[in-house]
Order: sequence, then structure tokens, then C-alpha cells
Amino acid sequence: MKNNNSKPPKYLISTSEFGEYTGQTANDVANFFGEKELVRLSGSRLGIPSQLAKVYLALKEGVDYGFKVLAHINLKGGVGKTTSTISAATRAVQYGFRTCILDMDSQGSASLAFDMVPEDDDPIFFDVWQNPGEMVMGSLKKIQENLYILPSSLDNGLLDVNLINPVSQKNAVHGVCEELKANGFDLILIDCPPSLGTAVISTICAADIIVIPVCSDKFSFKGLKLTLNEIFSIHEAFNLEKPEIKILYTKFDRRLKISTNAWNRLSSDYKEYLIPCPIRTSAEFSKSLEKKQTVFASSKKSKAKADYDSYVRYALKLKGHQNDRKARDKG
Repeated sequence: MKNNNSKPPKYLISTSEFGEYTGQTANDVANFFGEKELVRLSGSRLGIPSQLAKVYLALKEGVDYGFKVLAHINLKGGVGKTTSTISAATRAVQYGFRTCILDMDSQGSASLAFDMVPEDDDPIFFDVWQNPGEMVMGSLKKIQENLYILPSSLDNGLLDVNLINPVSQKNAVHGVCEELKANGFDLILIDCPPSLGTAVISTICAADIIVIPVCSDKFSFKGLKLTLNEIFSIHEAFNLEKPEIKILYTKFDRRLKISTNAWNRLSSDYKEYLIPCPIRTSAEFSKSLEKKQTVFASSKKSKAKADYDSYVRYALKLKGHQNDRKARDKG
């Protein structure tokens, strides 16, 4: 048994959760890996190190760990971009993805969520994009094994002055992501500011998957429309292949008519983009953030965990996501 005398990582998938995903019992999972390879978690649970989960899921379940850049973008603020980024990152690492968060928002909310706010002399994206080969890896902050973040500060707001050249806009984020790929990362998750600055333009050029979080209010829908238009315009201007575009409905509350109407509108007008796994409102998000962690640090089952697990499995094309919405509707 590992980590008997040290504090275990927060984000390890338990044998029981892993068993639910793979259709086994917790004992079957523990026996497969062997207890010496597992980590003792709270409540007498056993956790599976990220690298072991990756080996199993790649070989037994055919999970594709090919390099991906996924960005959460909406030109409207307050729609859940940061929550989606940090929740997806912590779940992805539990499924074996070597994951890095790029915090591109000068407000640094993702950095704050992990208590990784940079000191005055710590490099951020603004400092490293011109020389990624020498600077990127040394600038990352380690959250735990296989989970890192390039934090942000107000200085990233200067990118609008720093990235005037269109060629730089096209290549800045891409260059940093390529360096991370070369150093063994499987997944880059980007948290973007709610504005069409150069940070967002460069991210749009680099992303393989763009997820647009949307709430029920009309300003959110306006942001959705503007964001889609800008994605298409930027890819046309730079002659780039269009990314995979998805819409994630957040803060869903089936008790409210405005939520139901918004979901129906998305299902009708944006069916080709809509992820069929809405994120329901939950106090668990704010409770977790108070502890500088995400909902996936908790051993308790919750709708917050279930919804973002469904989202991660859908976005990363893991098995079982097709039935998640039906199962929740029954509940």
C-alpha cells in the first residue's frame, strides 16, 4: 500500500468509482491492481494512481489518450468557464490523463481555486509564450502528480498590447501547447477571459475542442452567438481547420421555467453543438471552492460530481456517456 505515512493526492479515483465505470466490483479492481499499487484514501477507501488508471483504460477500454487542447470560451462572463475548467481537469486526471490547465484570464480565478496564485516574480503566459521551449515547463505549478497549472495574474491583461502581430496571435497559445505535448501531457484545458482579446483569439487558433458554457439568461445566449461568430471568423481569417465545437448548459434548474425554456431553445437551435449533459445547480461547487479544491476531491456522491463526470466522459469520448442524461432524468 502506497502513501501510508504521507498525505495522498486529492484527485485519485477510488476502486469503487473505477469499478462502476468498468463494470466491476471494488474488490475486483483492487485485486487486479494489487493493494501494493493502490493508495489509502479516507474512509478506508483505496485510490488508483493516475498512471495506473491510464494503463488499464488504454489497454482494456480502448480510451484514446491522444493529445487534445480543450478551451472553455464565452464572451459573456459568469457562465461557469472556470468551474468547468477546474472540474474537468481534476476528473480527467483521475481517468489517467496527464493534464495541464492554462489560466489565460487575468483575473486568475482558476489559479485562485487551487491556491496557486503566482508571486510577483513567477512567470505566467505573458512571460513564456515567446520562448516556450526554455520557459514553459519551469513555469508550471504542480497541483499533484500529473496535474499542473500555468497560473495567471493581471499582467496577462497586457497580452492585447503584446500580441498585436497576427502571426503571434495565431501561434502564441499553440506554441505553448506544443511544448506541453512534447513533455508528455495528454490534455490541456484553457480557461479564457470573457472578452475577445488576443488571449482568446490565440486560444481559438490552438484549440482542438471549444466548449461554450451557457446559462439561461439572454446575455448568455448573446455571448453564445457572438462566440460562435468569432470562432468561425477567426478560423476563416487564419485559414485554419475548424475545431470541434460544443455547448455546455450550466446552472440548470429543472424547477425553473426559464431553465427549461433555455434548454429547449438550445436543443432546437443548437442541436448539433449541444452536449446532452446539463450541469445542474449545486451548493457543492461553492463549498469545494472554499476548501481550494473541486467536487472531485470529495468521496461523497453528488449531482455536481455526476454531472461533470458525464461532461468529461462526453468531451473526451469515454464510454458510457450516452446513457448519463437518461439515468439522471429518472433520478
